[in-house]
Amino acid sequence: MLRAAVLGQPIGHSKSPVLHSTAYTLLEVPIDYRAIELSPDQAEAQAAELRAGGWAGCSVTMPLKDVFVPLMDELSDRVRRLGALNTIIVDAQGRLRGENTDVDGILGALADAGVRQAERLTVLGAGNTTLAAVAAGAELGVRELRIVLRNALKAQKVAALAEELGMHVRIEELGSLDEGALTADPLVISTLPPHGADDWLSVLGAGNGVLLDVAYDPWPSALAESWAGSVLSGEHMLVHQAVEQVRLFSGVNFDESVRENVTNALYASIGLHREG
Repeated sequence: MLRAAVLGQPIGHSKSPVLHSTAYTLLEVPIDYRAIELSPDQAEAQAAELRAGGWAGCSVTMPLKDVFVPLMDELSDRVRRLGALNTIIVDAQGRLRGENTDVDGILGALADAGVRQAERLTVLGAGNTTLAAVAAGAELGVRELRIVLRNALKAQKVAALAEELGMHVRIEELGSLDEGALTADPLVISTLPPHGADDWLSVLGAGNGVLLDVAYDPWPSALAESWAGSVLSGEHMLVHQAVEQVRLFSGVNFDESVRENVTNALYASIGLHREG
């Protein structure tokens, strides 16, 4: 029985153990998946334990997504570009590979809502998940990116990535926006923490496009409740990024049928309705 875990702090609220355990039971793969509370100063010791054997891999959440990057033996092109990972894959020799399936999570959630291409994207925030949102936007064909946040200075890393990916970038501080700023935006991804947009609502307005709000606890967020268009919670993203992690940890060949079965099972495991 191989081990796997989700690493983060705090971690007690995580739904990853339910999602992963459901998948491994369905696939009949012997992986025991747990949640481990881990602070940044414990990351090096955890990496050493992974190398010692008996591990399939780990999911990585806040505040560790960039902490583990320099501890990897190998990084995917995506992680090198974003500077953040959410997945550690352990091979048979104990080597650690960093991957980022947050991008897959965003793309999968949006595809379920019928969004498979887009020319314009608005993102709220500028953290590690924003980087994943921009990378996902590039795969959707986005050419026009608007970044909305309180302090424009914090958008430099996100803006540099977007420009590298061929996007035209516009950075706007919340205080400079007119009321109803997002009303006409076709696709919005909020990467803000829970309650992070609560005092933004009068400015942002009740948008009519598709909103993916990566926060999901508590749900619905104030932003989601005020939205007039289609809304996806971070749980949709969580399911799809977990499906890709399951593929990487299990070694199972995921054809379209297997991926659909696993995805539907994970949605059902947390009582979530699958769009589409």
